[in-house]
Amino acid sequence: MLACGEDFGLIPACVHPVMQELGLIGLRIQRMPSEPNTEFGIPSQYSYMTICAPSCHDCSTLHAWWEEDEGRSRFYKTVVGTDEEPPSRCTPEVVHFIVQQHFDAPSMWAICPLQDLLALKDTTRPAPEETINDPTNPKHYWRFRVHVTLESLLDDKDIQATIKDLVTSSGRSFPGKKVEDADKSGDKLSKVRLNGKP
Repeated sequence: MLACGEDFGLIPACVHPVMQELGLIGLRIQRMPSEPNTEFGIPSQYSYMTICAPSCHDCSTLHAWWEEDEGRSRFYKTVVGTDEEPPSRCTPEVVHFIVQQHFDAPSMWAICPLQDLLALKDTTRPAPEETINDPTNPKHYWRFRVHVTLESLLDDKDIQATIKDLVTSSGRSFPGKKVEDADKSGDKLSKVRLNGKP
């Protein structure tokens, strides 16, 4: 079994050295960085001894965060690198951009909650219904149920192809070979700005 330390957010200075000594991998949630004076983590700068994820069970999903938090404007400027206004709706292109950042990260593991992967299509449920657990609300705990059936996921060739392209182009697929020509593999979305303009 591979142990992971929940070391994101503000933590005591002793945590990382102890985790290194014990060989524990850390958890990186992009909007909960442990680096001081940093609002958003940069997945390409994560160390190998980490798991990176756009969200987790104890925070809002990527889709919900984007639509409820004005931080998206700062994220857009800082991470995307543009002064343009971000879309108010979390479009599949926004999700693709962020998920791809995580799959491309040098982290040992890139783990995306199912809700974040389903947001790669426009058929998601209302964002507030996607959160698994809200630690600030004692009445909101682990009641999430996915809104699609396993059978419908097995039939959804579009979402399968999108996820497969993300995994393959990042080099995370077995046998781990990065696609030689990313443009031929469907990686062109990484070159598309989030407003849809190349």
